[in-house]
Amino acid sequence: MVTHYQNPILRGMYPDPSIVLVEDTYYLVNSTFEYYPGIALSKSTDLLNWTKLPSVVTQKEQADLTQAKSNEGIFAVCIRHFDGHFYVITTNFAEFKNFIIKGSLTSNGDILWEKQRIEIDIMGIDPDLYQENGRTYVTFTGYIDDQGTKAIQMAEINLTTGEILRGPEVISFGTGGRDVEGPHILKQKNAYYLLAAEGGTGVGHMITMFKSDNLWGPYEDNQTINPLFTNRDRADEPLQNIGHADLFQDTKGNWWLTCLGTRPAAVGFKQITNLGRETLLYPVIWKDEWPEIYTGVPNETVNLNNYPEHQAALTNEQQIASFTDHFDAPALNPEWLSLRAPLNQEMRLENGKLTLKGNATTIAQEATPAFLGLRQTEHAEAFTVNVNEKSALKDGAFGIVSLINNTHFAALLVSEESRKLVVTRYQKVEDLIVEEKLGELDTLPTQFELVNQAETKTFRVTDGKKTIHFETSALHFSNEAIAALNTGDIQGVYALDGAEFVIDSVTRATLQK
Repeated sequence: MVTHYQNPILRGMYPDPSIVLVEDTYYLVNSTFEYYPGIALSKSTDLLNWTKLPSVVTQKEQADLTQAKSNEGIFAVCIRHFDGHFYVITTNFAEFKNFIIKGSLTSNGDILWEKQRIEIDIMGIDPDLYQENGRTYVTFTGYIDDQGTKAIQMAEINLTTGEILRGPEVISFGTGGRDVEGPHILKQKNAYYLLAAEGGTGVGHMITMFKSDNLWGPYEDNQTINPLFTNRDRADEPLQNIGHADLFQDTKGNWWLTCLGTRPAAVGFKQITNLGRETLLYPVIWKDEWPEIYTGVPNETVNLNNYPEHQAALTNEQQIASFTDHFDAPALNPEWLSLRAPLNQEMRLENGKLTLKGNATTIAQEATPAFLGLRQTEHAEAFTVNVNEKSALKDGAFGIVSLINNTHFAALLVSEESRKLVVTRYQKVEDLIVEEKLGELDTLPTQFELVNQAETKTFRVTDGKKTIHFETSALHFSNEAIAALNTGDIQGVYALDGAEFVIDSVTRATLQK
């Protein structure tokens, strides 16, 4: 029997979670911003252990991310299941389009997503889908005047065409605080509830809830209830920035809340966030007319001893494992991300090896470099790349990189200059650029390694005999550095110009504290 589990249940940059139960399987979606493929998708039969599935957006017709700036692209996502089909609704900020992608479960358990999206002509973000009596409603957040007033709005739509049949109409201004967003509608106890997030995405983030006897409102605030769930005034809690939630039921009818939160690292007197916003899970009990979320405090360790009915739905102990890819599958593991578009000619999987062919695009550009990355999932974590001897530098360079956006990143690169193998540190912090030659290797590298710690990141390369490294502050790669709380740190492999980076394996592993 599962008596305790740890949050986050998805670690690293998995924000804005939404969950739907179909038969005995839970499906979870998360925002991906400028990373490709878009809309992360996972499934689970026990709520604690999640299998990554191929992402939803794999075609330009579904969402064009080629013009996405850092921290833009695919915003908050909602997943629902109506009449035998999946429906995912989201906003692509790069196009400023709201749309639905329809999917169907295949006989082998995959989801086949339609290429053509269903566009909805609304001006806002964070769209939600609610269906009742065969009619479909979209709630979203958007500005309603030139003074920047935000409100939750609702429209009835034709689910097949996206045509607006009624609205949009304002249904709530929230509690009166800033940035009311992340709406979800549900019906419970013969009443309608509006779940929302307020306070911005930083330390003031909170989950709020409003109630109405009518679907179109008005939705009433209850000051004895709101904020429903938050750590905004609990600075000592390891989880912060709690917000953007979704409520759902498990296979036994129990209610749960999934939401996002961060795990800041204490560095001196500073709290810095490198991992991004992650997916959390808490048991819910409806008492009288309002839900009670766990103990009311978003804890890292969830104790289920007072939730026997919820325990019964958790059939397996939580496993938090390292990640190793030997590239022996026919397709790239869904954990891998590129920027804004797929790697076509730049990538090849063959004979248990990944070959990354360089191009002229750099991480600093708002384009698609020859780069593949993994989310950083722990403050203390090692990212290790074992290099195949068939790698070739030619007139290019290859190595490893860590980034939080295209103006805050660092790379350790090897190139050939005058028949010498030169190791270079290339780092960008806003308008400051460091390009430093660190030394020379005798032969092609055999391994790259990035060691993440709460305070530092250490980049290393070795040819088996000689090791060259540099260290930099983790603060440069934090949400605080970029004054935005959308993405988290991504670490990856990177090739430039004519280089061919052939990789035998990659491991991401938690380091002992």
